[in-house]
Amino acid sequence: MSLISIKHEKDYRVSATIRQHQLILDVPANQGGTDAGPTPVELLAASLGSCVAMHVAKFCKGAKLPYEGFGIDVDHQVVTSPLRIGSMAVDITMPPDFPEDRFESVKRAAQQCTVKNTLKDTTAVDVEVYVGV
Repeated sequence: MSLISIKHEKDYRVSATIRQHQLILDVPANQGGTDAGPTPVELLAASLGSCVAMHVAKFCKGAKLPYEGFGIDVDHQVVTSPLRIGSMAVDITMPPDFPEDRFESVKRAAQQCTVKNTLKDTTAVDVEVYVGV
């Protein structure tokens, strides 16, 4: 298990410590925050896109296909009852010299993304509350 620590900073702003990295998350000013960083929902969508990108890069590198500079766009739609991301669309834009007959192979590589596979299945999330020292 990997431990990620979240610490409240101010208002809605929190810091997340992941190994030796620290991220700031917040909400936009129009939602009461200071917009000091992405929202958790945006970070989840970015995690999906980043995971897909890493799987695509690994596939292309192994297949000796041109991939430097490819891009991923993730569009996420929030729905209610309960409040959540209802859908996400991932668009992969390969470089101009990428062979079109390998698009399906890239799509299959993207389908192997751990984050995508986590989101498509039910993942248990246990929540406990403790008093600090």
